[in-house]
Amino acid sequence: MDEKFKIKFISCNEQELQKIGFDSSYIKKAVNKHKFLTIKISNLNCAQANIIKQTALACGTDCAVHREVITGKIESSDCILSGSVSEIKKIAQKLEKQPFSLKNLSQEFLSLINYYPKTILINNKEVNLYEKTYIMGILNITPDSFSDGGKYNDKNNAIKHFKEMVRDGADIIDIGGESTRPYSKAISQEEEIKRVIPIIKSIREFDKDTIISIDTRNASTAQKAIEAGANIINDVSSLEWDKEMINVLKTYQVPIILNHSKGTPDIMQDNTEYNDVVNTIYDYFEEKINYLTNQGIHQEKIIIDPGIGFGKSVEQNFEIINRIKELKSLGCPILVGHSRKNFIKQTLNTQKNEELDTGTLILSQMLQKNGVNILRVHNTKIHSYLNKLNESLI
Repeated sequence: MDEKFKIKFISCNEQELQKIGFDSSYIKKAVNKHKFLTIKISNLNCAQANIIKQTALACGTDCAVHREVITGKIESSDCILSGSVSEIKKIAQKLEKQPFSLKNLSQEFLSLINYYPKTILINNKEVNLYEKTYIMGILNITPDSFSDGGKYNDKNNAIKHFKEMVRDGADIIDIGGESTRPYSKAISQEEEIKRVIPIIKSIREFDKDTIISIDTRNASTAQKAIEAGANIINDVSSLEWDKEMINVLKTYQVPIILNHSKGTPDIMQDNTEYNDVVNTIYDYFEEKINYLTNQGIHQEKIIIDPGIGFGKSVEQNFEIINRIKELKSLGCPILVGHSRKNFIKQTLNTQKNEELDTGTLILSQMLQKNGVNILRVHNTKIHSYLNKLNESLI
């Protein structure tokens, strides 16, 4: 009788190797032979691209380059290199002995492949932002935020909502006193401080453990919030708005969330043209990370947010979500704040929060599967369900 074979695609990991009875002492090394990477390298000259192409072929894999690399008729080429982790490591080792600055590229390869996330101290606890998808609940102490403006201005309502989100599974609560929705105007630091500091102080009277993020672009607000009990600074301007913010970071050594935005909220939607939106965001963060690390801020304390809705079109927001993995090679945790935003409203043609939460959740599932570390959302309950279900699927 003929055998009927079963063939299917899988994602290889240690569990899959264990299931087939693979030698347990060799599993960790074997995973690298079955786990595949695709890496894009930009701005190579023809000699560099040719060497990488030939090295890849010699290691049993391949590298895509511009068709004119072999003729030398072009000045530069990007390349796409694919292979198992083991193959990429072999390529990196061989490139170390090559000319044309490829030794430097080899070291970057190995650094990327061998990167192991470190824990950071948040609220006096060791936290590894890569161990799971953290849920950040949004608490707007504002009269004019796009989704829930005016709902939590009252201190009692704000504290009640904080407790609800924590109960519903939020790991972090992001507290903000100034709306940064498109076309919003700045408020005074005094007004912002008046809105948020009493709330943070009151929360810390009954809750010492929940991680609190202060959503502000003003250094004095950030400082007072940290002194009141906040643990993270979420600066939508990435330190552009208030040049004193770097000194707050140096003094208090708390994690910082950097957000990509094309200008301030009042003008950011007036020009959403990019040659390549994801590459622009990547280069922007690379520059910011270099600046902060040169200022003595540890890279482990830098969290990056591509700024969904901050100076981007509907199509660009979806492109960022589709290509979010490209930002992982920056070596920082990734936060995405897409909840109930206008690009979801326009796509689904709805203003109802219940329907927007469904759209948000669908995108959150995709973001989580692609390695996003923190989801900044309004509805923390359904996202805690998402986490629980995904944990059961692993």
